[in-house]
Amino acid sequence: MSDELYIIGHQNPDTDSIVAAIAYAYFKTEFQDKRAIPSRCGKINGETAFVLDYFKQEEPILLEDVKPRARDMLKADPVATLADVSLREAGNQMRQLGIKTLAVVDDSDRLLGLLTVGDLARLLLEAWDIGSFPMDEPVGKFMRTENLVVFQDDDLVEEIKPTMLETRFRNYPVVDANQRYLGMVSRYNLLALRGKKLVLVDHNEKSQAVHGVEQAEVLEIIDHHRIADVETPEPIMMRNEPVGSTATIISKIYNEHEIVPPPKIAGLLCAAILSDTLIFKSPTTTFADKKYAAQMAAVSGLDMIDFGKAMFRAGSTVAGRTGQDILFEDFKEFHLGSSVVGIGQIEVVDADLIKGKIAELLAALQEAEREKGYDLVILMLTDLMRDGTELLFTGRQSRVVEKAFNAGPGQNSIFLPGVMSRKKQVVPPLSRYLQ
Repeated sequence: MSDELYIIGHQNPDTDSIVAAIAYAYFKTEFQDKRAIPSRCGKINGETAFVLDYFKQEEPILLEDVKPRARDMLKADPVATLADVSLREAGNQMRQLGIKTLAVVDDSDRLLGLLTVGDLARLLLEAWDIGSFPMDEPVGKFMRTENLVVFQDDDLVEEIKPTMLETRFRNYPVVDANQRYLGMVSRYNLLALRGKKLVLVDHNEKSQAVHGVEQAEVLEIIDHHRIADVETPEPIMMRNEPVGSTATIISKIYNEHEIVPPPKIAGLLCAAILSDTLIFKSPTTTFADKKYAAQMAAVSGLDMIDFGKAMFRAGSTVAGRTGQDILFEDFKEFHLGSSVVGIGQIEVVDADLIKGKIAELLAALQEAEREKGYDLVILMLTDLMRDGTELLFTGRQSRVVEKAFNAGPGQNSIFLPGVMSRKKQVVPPLSRYLQ
């Protein structure tokens, strides 16, 4: 397993989640000598694409899951030999390196067969009968080619483990999609295997994390949401602060280490703070958010208000997007009491652009309820010009919305003046009723 450290945000990532991964990976790599890789577990939304394009920043790599695979058990520099090498040379190679199984490959490193210590012992015993040992003949003549158990590099460890335990060979070759030999794995590798090393940013809830997080090694969590249910077997560094953006915490970390980030990183951090605080209109906004946004804007030369408006305008474009696209662009799942609640949010600069899609959006909510079994599905259409949110909702727990926000019975939408924050103004009142 490599020493790579993956910095990753939540599913259906927003700008804060993506930027936090990029900026913290940069900090870890440049100033703590880590091999940190910014990562994401979902598609980039329109707003975030605008921000990344503005600062000429590449997207983080996509991790659909972090479950360990066969390639994660491999060591660097695999040992192999060519088929035309003599048996003597192959045997000496095995003796010098102390290996029990030698892969035989062609000129393109494609696996042809295997030679084992057992094969050499069998040939030696046969030599007693015939009086000579074929030391100078090519290894390709004696290699094993039948009944080999070969794994693909992307095979899940949980799937290959039973095969390894049932067949009990000493070593198993691993190849890629082109049959190129990558190395050997053994049962010892299973025992020594540790999951991918992760730092979770902008979330600490298992339902929002990358798939397979329970099989990974979470080393740090940096977040600004409620404490939830990501569990770790050992104590870790967890930084959770009641601020409006994870990017604010990352900015503080730079400041605490007396480091001024480069203009690009500073601009990204400022953009993420503006995004999560809705240009400081969200009730989650704190003095720290404003302080570090201004600090990062000064480093990057960004005009916060003009940039923020352009960013939200890019993110609220609905042309060519389905109701499902809009609902799941910034969607989070919450376990509140015994209920599972899904809440999406989109910021709108021009409410008229979304009016024609209300029926389609309600249909998307109902489909999500049916397919995923949610007790309640909500979409927040947060209007930055009116400083409020149109709440669309459906589900067997819709009555809770009526109680929490004084909606009339039988309604599936309500406008909430002054409501801008999912985590501070929508989740807490729902939680009080559902728990």
